[in-house]
Amino acid sequence: QGSDASSYLVTMKASERCKSFVALATLSLLAFAAMSAALYIQSDRLASITQPAIISEVQQSDLKANGLFIVACLLMSAMYLGFSGDIKRTYPNVSRIAFFGFAFAGILFPNTIEADSNHVQFINRARSRQSYGPSSFKSFAEQGTFGAAIRLRGGKADLLHEHRFELRNNAWFKTESRREEGGVRAIFSVDGSEIKTLTLHWGVAVNSDDEWITPGKAGCPSIIPAHSALYKDRAVRTPLKMVDGKLQAEIWVPDDLKPKPLIGIRFVLFEPDRDNWYPGGAGGNFFLPVKKTEGKKMPHLQRSPSFTGAIDVDKMRADASPQYSKEAKPSGTVTWNQDLAHLLWNAAQREKAWVDGKQESKSMRLQRSPSFESAVKIIEARKAQEESHLKEADDFYKSEGGRLYRIPFSYQNSQGRQEGVVKAKVKQSKVEINVIPERGDKGPGPLVLHWGVAEKEPGEWTLPNQETISALESGEAHGKAVESKFKTEVGTVEQSIKFELRGSLPPSISFVLKDTSNGAWYKADNHDFCVPITEEGRIRLQDKGKSKSGVIQTPLVRTLSGTEISPPTGATVAREIFDFEKQGHVTLMHRYHMACSLIDRAPPGEAGRDILYFVFIWLRFSQIRQLSWQRNYNTKPRELSHASEQLNKLISWRWKNSGPIEREIFRLMLGCIGRGGSGGDGQAIRDEILHIMHRHRLPESKGTFVEEWHQKLHNNSTPDDIIICQAYLAFLHSNGNLAEFWRVIHENGLNRERLKGYERAIVTEPQFFGDKKDGLINDFNNYLRILKNVHAGADLEKCVEVCRGFLEGHINVLLESILRERGANEARTPAVIDSITEVRQLIGVKMTKEGDIMKLRDLLYLDLGLEAQLRLMAERSLGSLDSVELNTGARALTLWVGLALENLVYSSSPAKGTLDPNVQDSHANELKACLRDWVQLEEEVHKGMTQGWPTKAMAVVERMRRAMGDYVDGIQNNMQKRAEYLGYGLCAVTPEKIPEKWSITLFSEELVRGGGCSFVLSSFLRKLDKVLRKLGGGTMWQVISTGKPGAVGQLVEVHDLMSVQSETYSKPTVLLANSLSGEEEVPPGVVGVITPDAPDVLAHISVRARNLKVLFASCFDPDEFDNLGKLVGKTVSCQISGNRVTVTETGDVASGDDMNQLNEGLKNLKLELPPPAKFTSFCLPEASIDVKASPKTFGAKSTNIVAVRKLLPDWIQTPRSAVVPFGVFEKVMSCPENKEISKAYNAIIDKELKETKDPHGVLRRLKDLTLSLSAPNDLVTQLKSSLEKSGIITSGELEGKEWDEAFMALKGVWASKWNERAYWSCKKSNIPVHQVQMAVLIQRLVEAEYAFVIHTVNPATGDSTEMYAEIVVGLGETLVGNFPGRALGFSMKKDGSGDPTVHSLPSKSVGLFGGGLIFRSDSNGEDLPGFAGAGLYDSIPMVKNTKKTLMYFNEKLATDRGFADKIMRGVCKVAVDVEKAMGGTPQDIEGCYRDGKFYVVQTRPQV
Repeated sequence: QGSDASSYLVTMKASERCKSFVALATLSLLAFAAMSAALYIQSDRLASITQPAIISEVQQSDLKANGLFIVACLLMSAMYLGFSGDIKRTYPNVSRIAFFGFAFAGILFPNTIEADSNHVQFINRARSRQSYGPSSFKSFAEQGTFGAAIRLRGGKADLLHEHRFELRNNAWFKTESRREEGGVRAIFSVDGSEIKTLTLHWGVAVNSDDEWITPGKAGCPSIIPAHSALYKDRAVRTPLKMVDGKLQAEIWVPDDLKPKPLIGIRFVLFEPDRDNWYPGGAGGNFFLPVKKTEGKKMPHLQRSPSFTGAIDVDKMRADASPQYSKEAKPSGTVTWNQDLAHLLWNAAQREKAWVDGKQESKSMRLQRSPSFESAVKIIEARKAQEESHLKEADDFYKSEGGRLYRIPFSYQNSQGRQEGVVKAKVKQSKVEINVIPERGDKGPGPLVLHWGVAEKEPGEWTLPNQETISALESGEAHGKAVESKFKTEVGTVEQSIKFELRGSLPPSISFVLKDTSNGAWYKADNHDFCVPITEEGRIRLQDKGKSKSGVIQTPLVRTLSGTEISPPTGATVAREIFDFEKQGHVTLMHRYHMACSLIDRAPPGEAGRDILYFVFIWLRFSQIRQLSWQRNYNTKPRELSHASEQLNKLISWRWKNSGPIEREIFRLMLGCIGRGGSGGDGQAIRDEILHIMHRHRLPESKGTFVEEWHQKLHNNSTPDDIIICQAYLAFLHSNGNLAEFWRVIHENGLNRERLKGYERAIVTEPQFFGDKKDGLINDFNNYLRILKNVHAGADLEKCVEVCRGFLEGHINVLLESILRERGANEARTPAVIDSITEVRQLIGVKMTKEGDIMKLRDLLYLDLGLEAQLRLMAERSLGSLDSVELNTGARALTLWVGLALENLVYSSSPAKGTLDPNVQDSHANELKACLRDWVQLEEEVHKGMTQGWPTKAMAVVERMRRAMGDYVDGIQNNMQKRAEYLGYGLCAVTPEKIPEKWSITLFSEELVRGGGCSFVLSSFLRKLDKVLRKLGGGTMWQVISTGKPGAVGQLVEVHDLMSVQSETYSKPTVLLANSLSGEEEVPPGVVGVITPDAPDVLAHISVRARNLKVLFASCFDPDEFDNLGKLVGKTVSCQISGNRVTVTETGDVASGDDMNQLNEGLKNLKLELPPPAKFTSFCLPEASIDVKASPKTFGAKSTNIVAVRKLLPDWIQTPRSAVVPFGVFEKVMSCPENKEISKAYNAIIDKELKETKDPHGVLRRLKDLTLSLSAPNDLVTQLKSSLEKSGIITSGELEGKEWDEAFMALKGVWASKWNERAYWSCKKSNIPVHQVQMAVLIQRLVEAEYAFVIHTVNPATGDSTEMYAEIVVGLGETLVGNFPGRALGFSMKKDGSGDPTVHSLPSKSVGLFGGGLIFRSDSNGEDLPGFAGAGLYDSIPMVKNTKKTLMYFNEKLATDRGFADKIMRGVCKVAVDVEKAMGGTPQDIEGCYRDGKFYVVQTRPQV
């Protein structure tokens, strides 16, 4: 559609165009005739493009035929697109001929059009380069997917599988398997003059596709070709022979193989001439299926599951440390690594043999050695033992429900230093520790366990409680530890000890071993042993950076000012990076090798993220020159090039096999390193500079620029050389203007000092040779391409050049157009960015399906390059939108936001359009939902601006801003602490004392600003937000609570409200809170809270703010909110005018005496709880709930819901209820089966809770103890009976697992008494939190379509004639819990006069859905007069709700005004009838809507 031919021809006059089209038609027919002949001759599969705008994945092997085909398709597309309007009217016959010619061309191909369900559906973008109509959005919206292309299949039916990938230097290796009569023929071939010899190193898979055994072991030795050789009984080696100018080998696999048919052939390739393995060492194997299987459409690279003979010798030798010299092997026992190192050294001493007239390579020499065979056996034995250990731990967990920990240690006896293992088994409170000596050794002397408990942090020592000590079989207290003797079983050398921890379980225990025979103390790697007891202990152990052996390995790190930085999770890897960077010899090559090792060690999924974050931060510091690129070591360019390639290949492979979060990390990593390459470019950096100097006879003497640069290149080439080359070219183009040279140097971050600081310094300025100018420009342009090949991974020109050979013609046309129009004017920029978007869409499909890692890597680099180009062009256009007319600007910004958002989706989730239901709270899901809703708005605004459009657009804009905020918070949370820890640690150990402070403290900010689409989207959203508000889409402020008039206080900025809820401010304070969650308490002394967040007006935090008479307002203008930051630390006055807050500096503030009186008043305030209710019954059915009973045995929720049921009209439904009264929790706690829990619980309340200054850990333990309660039989019986009598369940329900879930939900409500927000709220009001009693209201959850909360008196205005309500999709927890986003907020006169006034449209990111039972808190403290108790305690569903990402483009509540009006009027009628039923008292009502019916689930007085 976007080809240059069609664009150009459409501009011609009709007569000229007609002549051109006739010529094009002739060329097209000739090209198609040639193509038909090619199809007739060849049997390879080809995909075809048979109509305009349908793009297929072209898979072919004949490049010439494919080239003709693409040319023909493009010409015919241009011809077809040109026949429109005047041509059809003026030359109807020509138009008809062209049409039939087009149809005939399609008939020439016998390929069958078949839509592949595995491919993303075709989307007709239909966007011209100048105008953007709604048709593309319409198609896009209907599909709900991204990507392109119906695949069109053709070719012979006998082809099962094929794949083609580049080995090196345009030498292509092809594999295919074909069905023939009686069996399958597997063909392996390679063409390319560079490769003269190639060996197939292979085995077969019988039971699974990751298996590798020899054909002999599989019982089918007959399939081995005649010229093959068996390699050490582990693989077959078959050399490829020259056949018709190609190296080729075939394996025939008959159908009647006995005893079992094969699944496929696993193989790697070895090139003897270069001693090179493909795809590279032991890094991966290829798999070629020999039968048709689902999901195996082509060979794919996988990690090698076992050693197959393709051994990476260098890696083995590097891993086997320490290395040994020629002296004899040390006496005594050595570790596996020492054995392995010695065997490899022995293998290396073997002299080279002559094989086939050539000396064998190092790799072959080592592998032919018997010592090497022994080394491999050691590795396989180690792996088998590790698998055995893992199985043992897994079996213990499955059978006993316990954890098993193995910790190696060293001990001393008469035989010298020996290795042993401490094996600890933990099953709830029972601990068993076994000391196992090295096999064949008698072990250490009699041991004593010197141990203690760690209550807070792993590694601490505290004396166990007296109950535990008293129960020990042998144990004496010594200071903070206990000493217990081990026992030795008769006939064994193992020593063991068992004990049980009584009372409250500690998170972990710490211990060392004391040898009574020699007085020695044994530790684990010079650190105390540490074994987790609880899951909390396991988490703390991981958070503290424990290794698998239970040893703390995180080093101490301090800032430049001396402040200690606590280690973030996964900080153990930082120690290795510190040790590496402090070495005397470091280069980029060494750094890349180390990064490979760390990445390879990171497990997949969440478990490996900590390592990946640290590796990325490390590589990022290196990329921005905050780590040395060369220290006391010379690296050959080809060595650096090879290291770069190995790292980016590994990153690409891990990207291929990772989830969305890890993919984003790997993508960031890839942007930090160059492309590299094992080809000739690395060496060409050295050679070509010499050739240029010789060709142009440049001086090779000291004191000249080119010679100094040549020496630097020869010594150690780095990415800086690209900048130096660009600067030198600018110098040449400007006829020797040195200012141009230094301009380019400085603009790219270099300076004179850095040039002088190289080991081979560049101190001389360049000299201009006028007579050589043109030749030097030509040669250095070529040299710049060589430098970029190695060092610049995401350079767009290089990326396009590399990928051109395997991308489809349509994509190549778009790419060429993008390169050509990168400097286009502002009018053309959106068209170019649209082309970028389309290409990213198409290559995203390819990336997810590409099996060749090298191609995948190149596609990833291309994607990065396109994203960088998009940002560059977008930023260039950003300023031009300021002066545009308002409506025009809104339409233009809408388009820009859509393009930026679509590209951001492709960055986070390439080619995947539909929401992924398996990923909860996915950033990619949220972006896709935003994009899906935005498409609808784009379509609407291009038809014309309507009155309600700005409001609808603002709802989506707020959601996008929220998504971007979450993205930035994710970067901050995951990166910044680690960047500070790693950065300051590196600064302390590196000789250069880098990274610099700015690069550490601003790491996350610079990462976000330097990002691609995320920063572009944020920039356009900021502009669009203001435009929409000017058009009436929303106000700049929202006042949720007016507080006391004219709030005055000191302005204090906090990151979030949660972090300061435990504070008490000594003078009136206005908080500038950057975020809030809805779970917080407003701290004492705070008179106002201003936030950029948009909480629901009826969310619990909003209600509490109004009850406390605290100013609570949202500021939606980013610039105004930023300006408020300038007043931080000053006394401000907050005046409300209309629906905005004016904040000004003032000198007036409450005096110290006034504040002291306020604080004294808070201290003297003591709200009286009702007297504790005594236990009466475990559960009451609804019929037994007496709302007039005194004293009350349940809270206001139970009272009101039962009372209101009898008073409400029939059209309002209420769910049936039962209640677990006050006193039941205390009764359950006192039962014999909970005696130990009760003792520990009361001990914490009596002492620790009163004395603690930081209650977080104490509250957590109280909740854990509550959740560990056992249910007495009477509770089980009465609760089930009451629920049956109330009609909530039927007989036979709540058995087995269902009962466990129900009781856990009940305990969860009891445990919510110890929520932090409840603790601080009670403490602030002087309510003894331990005296709060908790009843639990049980109902069947209505599976709501919509949920609502009503205040029957408008809380914003106090108008008693008007109600206010908020509605959300799904269950109401997203509303009362202040889930991100807004509800549909509206107010309405209660007499029904007038229409509902909508204040906000729904923009909640998620909805909750589900049914089953729900257990609601109903405490005696929630509705005390003067106490803002709303939402302090939890309501918990028995079955966890399903969380779904919401899209509003087809949600009737957002799109159908008639339906929304009906719901809003119904909610208003509910408010009127409930308030009337409750005697006219203003009500706070929670309810829902389902199947046309309204439900009220609870009501209470509106405070």
